Amino acid sequence: MIKCVSILLFLVSVAVSATANDTTKWSISVIPSSVRIDPSTNRVIDRPYAADTTKNTGAALLQSNWVYDGKAALLQGARGEYVSFQLVLTNKTQAPLKGIDVSMKPFQNNTSRIDIVPELFLEWAVEVKTPSTGYPKASLGTGWYPDALIPFKHVQQGTQSLKVNGWVYPLQLPDFNNRVDHQKSLVIWVDQFIPFEKIAAKTGIYNSSISVTIDNVTNSIPVQLKVWDFAIPNENVLKASLQHEGFVSSMNEKQELEIYQLMKRNRVGIMDPTYKPDMKKTGKRVSISWTRFDERLKKYLTGEAFTKAYGYNYGPGYGTPIETFLLPFDVYGKHDTPGWPDIGKPDVERKKENKEIYVDIIRNVRDHLRPMINLKTTDVTVYLNGLDESYFQEAWDRMAYYGQLFKKEYPEAEFRVDGGYTDSAMRVIEKSISSWAVHTIEFDQNRFNKYAKMGIKQWLYGPMIYESKINSWVGSSTFTDLPLVNDRAISWSAWKYKAHSWLSWGVGAGWKAGWYDSETWKSVNDGGNADGYDEKKLNGNGMLLYSAGIIPNVNAACPSIRLKTMRDGVQEYEYMRILTNIDKNDNRVGAIVNSIINKPFGDAAVGNVEVWSYESEQWDKKRIELGELINQSIKNVK
Repeated sequence: MIKCVSILLFLVSVAVSATANDTTKWSISVIPSSVRIDPSTNRVIDRPYAADTTKNTGAALLQSNWVYDGKAALLQGARGEYVSFQLVLTNKTQAPLKGIDVSMKPFQNNTSRIDIVPELFLEWAVEVKTPSTGYPKASLGTGWYPDALIPFKHVQQGTQSLKVNGWVYPLQLPDFNNRVDHQKSLVIWVDQFIPFEKIAAKTGIYNSSISVTIDNVTNSIPVQLKVWDFAIPNENVLKASLQHEGFVSSMNEKQELEIYQLMKRNRVGIMDPTYKPDMKKTGKRVSISWTRFDERLKKYLTGEAFTKAYGYNYGPGYGTPIETFLLPFDVYGKHDTPGWPDIGKPDVERKKENKEIYVDIIRNVRDHLRPMINLKTTDVTVYLNGLDESYFQEAWDRMAYYGQLFKKEYPEAEFRVDGGYTDSAMRVIEKSISSWAVHTIEFDQNRFNKYAKMGIKQWLYGPMIYESKINSWVGSSTFTDLPLVNDRAISWSAWKYKAHSWLSWGVGAGWKAGWYDSETWKSVNDGGNADGYDEKKLNGNGMLLYSAGIIPNVNAACPSIRLKTMRDGVQEYEYMRILTNIDKNDNRVGAIVNSIINKPFGDAAVGNVEVWSYESEQWDKKRIELGELINQSIKNVK
């Protein structure tokens, strides 16, 4: 009798095991975080331009790739950084898959565990209906592009209770809310933060697995994490940033905190020059009240906003202040808006009484902020939006005038100008500025080196690739339908050219409509019909976050895959810094960077989109090479 029961239990066990691994209805796979696939077709979106598109089905990538051998996935990383991968759930039938549950346990080994749990996001796809204007060849084409990342806390997994009365986001394939045409796959993004402290993430191999359960059937993929014996800095040393006038300053304080913390977590700073203290003018006397300004901004300037006290429990930049603070000053100019303080138009701004008002306010601001801001961690910068990208003599003269004024009255502050300025313009302003966002269309390495020697901090700014000069009509480097590596390449290019950092315009331009309309920048008769274009439709330009409150139950802002890719590039920049410091030279790092990056930007790059490698695998392997070189160098020292 006992023998019969044993046989029966064995047969039941085999039957359950076979059911659990039954792939006739659905399957799961892992792909690298450096590629995107179209969920309606499984087409690999990110590929070299010379690749044979007829073979770009994604089947081979799903079967095995450079992070997944068909059985298990392997991640490698340093302390203080995020590592990522994507889980792809593919439906093999015409029937919808409902009641989906996805889970992943913390990484651990025989002696220790990483207590920070993996962060899961549901990928939301946007449909690109028309290639971005000006990029007929460089665009990766039409189709569904995964971009927004919805944290799983906003998604309801498993079987939905009929008693629930309210808006929910059920985890289903096809996606109930996204409405992707003929959706074949659901894609899950996984982030794992490796703690900065060695005691919390000891060097070694850790294991976990990611599981999907549907109708009591569970499939799992083992995931291994190798933690190297080094850490990248807690703070964002590169200070890479996105600038967007009025984006965060116009929010309520709860929304504002959410955005600042989200950007800090992804190692990209945010700049908004429109924060201004309350000002009162009585006759010729101007006074400032700092109460509301301090209540709102002090926590960002001290770093307290990025601690447990404000719900930031872990992550990059813990306890560190914002990387750059743009001072509230402005002048009347190209936008036809008053300056701050308002001392009139250019014809009267230099009158004695007006200059005295401006100088008095500069001194007031300096006296108030000096005790609050640590200049070793936060750059204080003057950016006059009224003179932004202004290409005429009067504007250059005013840049020089105000640059000298601030150099005298606020010597700790950087005075930054943005644009593609020629030699004739620079001769007027070069001795008055200390920081320059160099538009990539006018980039010239010799000039770049010249101004670096003069002590001018130069930021790379603007589009990454130039199919033609018309592409210079924006100050944003971000496009949904251009290669994903572009958002990573900007940090690598900053290293190659020894730039101070990089800067791109736009954090959430069109971030509400962007959930359903990828064309975040649309205008007619824009650009003076240059190169034959009389309209502009740009996909994802100036937008790396998606708004809360648009999708049911998604009540927080969501990052994008492109923002995560920017983060990866910043992390890799820190690898370069660490290895260079170990070697005391740039030889090994330079060789790796130059094997990926050719000669982007400037006249020589116009018409040549092959300014860096578009092989995602090559990028990822070079990252591993940098990490292993650092790891081995540290072992050799020990």
